[in-house]
Amino acid sequence: MNSGCRYFALPLVVLTSAASAASEVSIRSLLLEMPDLERLAHVSKPAYTMAQASSYDRAAKSPTENWFANADWGQFLRVERRQGHNEYVMADLKGPGAVMRIWSANPAGTLRIYVDGQELPELIIPFSDLLGSKNPDFPPPFTGVHGQGWNCYYPIPYQNSLKITLDDVGGDPRRVYYHVGYRTYEPGVVVRSFSLAAVKDASKVAEKAAAKLLDPKPVSSIKQQVTNEEQTLQPGGIVSVRTPEGAGFISQLLVRANAEDVSEQPEDLLRTIQFEADFDDEHCIDAPLGDFFGFAPGFRASASLPMSSFAETGFLESRWVMPQSETGRMFFINRGTHPVQLNLQITWIPRAWTPDTMHFKAKWRRETLKTRPFRDWTLLDAAGTGRYVGTTLCVANPVSAWWGEGDEKVYVNGETFPSTFGTGSEDYFGYAWSSSQLFQQPYHNQLRCDGPGNRGYTCVSRYQISDDIPFTTSLRFDLEIWHWADVLADFADVAFWYQLPGGSDTFQAPNAASFAIFPLPEIPHIKGAIEGESLKLISSTGGQIENQTLDERWSGAAQVWWHDPSPGDKAIWEIPSAKLGAMRLKGQFCIARDYGIVQLYWNGQKLGSPVDFYSDSLSVRLIDFGEVEVRERNELQAEIVGSNNSAIKKHMFAIDYLLLGEGGSRMPQAALGRLMQRR
Repeated sequence: MNSGCRYFALPLVVLTSAASAASEVSIRSLLLEMPDLERLAHVSKPAYTMAQASSYDRAAKSPTENWFANADWGQFLRVERRQGHNEYVMADLKGPGAVMRIWSANPAGTLRIYVDGQELPELIIPFSDLLGSKNPDFPPPFTGVHGQGWNCYYPIPYQNSLKITLDDVGGDPRRVYYHVGYRTYEPGVVVRSFSLAAVKDASKVAEKAAAKLLDPKPVSSIKQQVTNEEQTLQPGGIVSVRTPEGAGFISQLLVRANAEDVSEQPEDLLRTIQFEADFDDEHCIDAPLGDFFGFAPGFRASASLPMSSFAETGFLESRWVMPQSETGRMFFINRGTHPVQLNLQITWIPRAWTPDTMHFKAKWRRETLKTRPFRDWTLLDAAGTGRYVGTTLCVANPVSAWWGEGDEKVYVNGETFPSTFGTGSEDYFGYAWSSSQLFQQPYHNQLRCDGPGNRGYTCVSRYQISDDIPFTTSLRFDLEIWHWADVLADFADVAFWYQLPGGSDTFQAPNAASFAIFPLPEIPHIKGAIEGESLKLISSTGGQIENQTLDERWSGAAQVWWHDPSPGDKAIWEIPSAKLGAMRLKGQFCIARDYGIVQLYWNGQKLGSPVDFYSDSLSVRLIDFGEVEVRERNELQAEIVGSNNSAIKKHMFAIDYLLLGEGGSRMPQAALGRLMQRR
């Protein structure tokens, strides 16, 4: 047991019959659901709804009142005073139900879980220990930190009620971001409530579920039928493949698309192969092949529960269960300009169609959007009965500034206010702080983030397998387009859901222009600049020196960054030059609240007086040092001498670029303005 945790265990509930065990919701039953893709193809039994408690900004009242408010931290239901400390209530839920997901960007304090109205908490654990896989009862892949996002998918069921609080023991939670995703079952459902004893009792089930999550296999049967197809797909051509007739489902789709000339693989190849499927005369799938698998343009190796892609073979594998009552047909259409060699393998399993069986749906929406004013962008608007099971999102961002500040908002069965209201796009996808770190997990991933910063293509996915969202009449999933810069950016989404026959959605068939690649501008560089991030470090006496990506105010959107030095520390960089003699030296440097006062030297000679790099906001400063003597190999030395009285005492220093000669200046503001206001 972790020394930092305390547990209070409830007695085990003794089951009285096999029938009650089969119908009971428990940690065991919920763990068994986690890798089960086939259950998603049926209306949920017992029935439940899915909603989310979160720290979204409570100032957001309606689309006409602060709808894009962004203070999405520290928003709790209330504060309770208990035994000399404050407890901040994250969720106060009524059962029968189960918490299926907890996320935070910055877990702090101690988490307490109160089950079924008990006065004492069933679980007391540091919030970061639970989400950070530091307790062996809640191991990966159920918990973990991915892209700076802290996640827990371990199920927490309750019969009557569940209250989750954070207290201020061991950390201040008042700026914590959080999500708590929870099911509420229909009345009368029997739930074996969460307890440590039940966690221990389910440990073997958890091990098996974890193994299936980490090494997923498609549903299989001795009666399965396999269809193989290999064709050359000419530009404008179509390959059509039928499934066997009768009731059943596709359990596995393997597809590989290569340019006929394998030495030339166009970046846009997988976006220009349109993948469509009809089941029982309903149009169910319509998306570019790459976007369907979570990356476009280009190819990325990946591994998640419902889908994978393999760099060694080039195959893409879908394990989504795709049912039909009578007929099924798949289409692959070449919207590009290159002949494509297409290899397919479809595994189909005969299975009875029942009144609760649903069709699998996956449809693509792509729009190039102006990021001002802020707006809600609809990923899915469906009418009928079904369940939402996830999305892939590919964003083309022309600048390094963060594109995904926007919250997810999910309206179920005609709700006028979303029952799921998030705290940021990356938070929905399970990471945090606009991290560019790539990661792959069973339920979520970031397969691509070009950089610098968040510039270029970003491809992220979230698969809501255990936290799917059922609906009986309608579901609308909106994502705020909330970008830090006023630019034109490109958003492409594939929504995944299941739906009973006869339902509808608002997707429009893509036109030919939809498959073209969004043109991204080059990263701006100052002509003739010696970039700070390219400099060779000769020596340093303290702190850490590394390259840092920033935004387009910095030449190359990057700088060399010296952080956490102390007064008296020195760092020396080598500055090569092809031209020799007397030359004018200019430099652009970072200024911010935590930057120090620095004495600069050129080849051992002081460059004037110490420079104060403090500013109350993050920006850049161009300094003209006048004439210096330039050699073939020069040394620029920085010595930390102190800090401004108003500064945060971090004594940082950074070089954006240097210029030798008579020309050069900071990036013209008109050019920068055109980039940031691109239309």
